[in-house]
Amino acid sequence: MTVSVPPISQYPAYHDNPSVTLRAGGLDFRPPLAIEDKPSPVSRKFNWKNILLLFGVFLLIPVLYFFLFWAPSRKSTVYQISPTIKVVDFPAEFMPASSDGRLIFIGDIHGCNVEFGQLLDAVGFVPSQDKLILLGDFISKGPNSIAVLEMAMKYNAACIRGNHENTLLRRYAKKHGQKFDNDVRDRLGDGSKSGGLEHFDDDDDDEDEEVHLIGQMMKNIKRKNMHGMMHSAVNGAKHPHTFAHNDDDDDCMTHEMDDSTLESGDYDPSAGGFVHIMADEKKIIKKATPEQIEYIDSCPLILHIPEQIFGPNCGDVSASHAGLMWNVPTLEDQDPAVLLYIRTLLPPDNSTASPTRDGVLWNEVWNDYQETLPPSQRRTVLYGHDAKAGLVIKKYSKGLDSRCYKGDYLTALVAKRDGLGDWVNELVSVKCEVHDPKLPGYVDGKF
Repeated sequence: MTVSVPPISQYPAYHDNPSVTLRAGGLDFRPPLAIEDKPSPVSRKFNWKNILLLFGVFLLIPVLYFFLFWAPSRKSTVYQISPTIKVVDFPAEFMPASSDGRLIFIGDIHGCNVEFGQLLDAVGFVPSQDKLILLGDFISKGPNSIAVLEMAMKYNAACIRGNHENTLLRRYAKKHGQKFDNDVRDRLGDGSKSGGLEHFDDDDDDEDEEVHLIGQMMKNIKRKNMHGMMHSAVNGAKHPHTFAHNDDDDDCMTHEMDDSTLESGDYDPSAGGFVHIMADEKKIIKKATPEQIEYIDSCPLILHIPEQIFGPNCGDVSASHAGLMWNVPTLEDQDPAVLLYIRTLLPPDNSTASPTRDGVLWNEVWNDYQETLPPSQRRTVLYGHDAKAGLVIKKYSKGLDSRCYKGDYLTALVAKRDGLGDWVNELVSVKCEVHDPKLPGYVDGKF
């Protein structure tokens, strides 16, 4: 059978249209595709497995980096808290070798770095000759604790651990899963020889609260024997707030600062107890270097200076942040909670320490007791902590917390030898800005 197909020229309109079906000789067929025509692409099924695999690879990269590089390096920068140092004897090589060198004791700085620098200028601090001794609470509350740490380390200052340093170290240890051996919270006094601390608590561990109440309801106590103002000068001192003294004064040094107000950085009568501000300690932990934490950790609770700086009848010198118990014969037996928080002694026998203002001021009992001892057994205490009391200078105790944070003064006690080798000393202070946001004139300088 012969099929006759018409020439292609007879249907030019259809040869390049594959959708047209031609009929020739009773048979249906499609014309050949033009050479430029291509078949439509075949659709592919979406492959989720490949996408998930790729996503997993991208997630694995940062995870591996964290565990292999970042975490080990971060771990190496965390300082390991050491056991608390109870008592340190002041190194003999740090004692002034001549009348040119001095011991400069400074009360609670509380992060007031500008005033710290101004005080060093006021005393004419010479790093190569003088030795700084910080009496604790040099951090927290004020505008820049990190700057204070940098200055203290730059000048190789000796330091005493205060309650704020102790709290920072406890929180640092907790944050990094370390043990801390000087957690003195919740300690109750038993009236024992060691001088237990009555009604004591520090702060709770509620990370969401910045203000913590500790202690019990307070009673307003009228201070006795409060006389003299810090603003007066003694013995013709050069500086507007300088007080001079030498060993010829049989009473050593006696000066007190009147303070009848209830303003305090750690006591709020409307709240009925101590108010402890924890926000600054947290900020310092975040910003401080391991070296700065190590410096704080190196501060002992007591610094013993075997020199009769305040006269032959005043005994040697011990520096602690809050004070000492009068009925504990050795420094090693002093209770760490007492060293950090003591303010008063409770009846009936003044053998129990308290951080409250109930009872008798510890320094009054201390000074009375020292007079009953032979001169060779007496001891003079340098301390801070009690901002409400202010500058309180007695024969056997020198309180140097003059409320810089509140806008009063930052004070240094400067001790040096005269041309005959005898110790002479003076008090030097500088006026502070108000760094307490609750008070008028507040200066916002937080780091």
